[in-house]
Amino acid sequence: MKSQTIKISDHTYNILNRRRHGNEGFDEVIERMEGQLSRKKTRHNIMSFAGMLDNESAECIRNKVEEQRANADREFMKQVEQRST
Repeated sequence: MKSQTIKISDHTYNILNRRRHGNEGFDEVIERMEGQLSRKKTRHNIMSFAGMLDNESAECIRNKVEEQRANADREFMKQVEQRST
């Protein structure tokens, strides 16, 4: 494999050095970090592709869920009262 020499600041060197695992070389650190960044970008792009709810739609869903929970609680309490008498 061909290699090249690059210059980095002491600060950047320290960042890479802190991220090393065991005997891992700087090449592996950089490749691992690049993979992590790619996964984060992909995850973001997938969400953009799939679509996100706008605030109005999200609020409607949130209200519906709260309403259904309240109804379920009321129904449960009715059943508890009926069984206790």
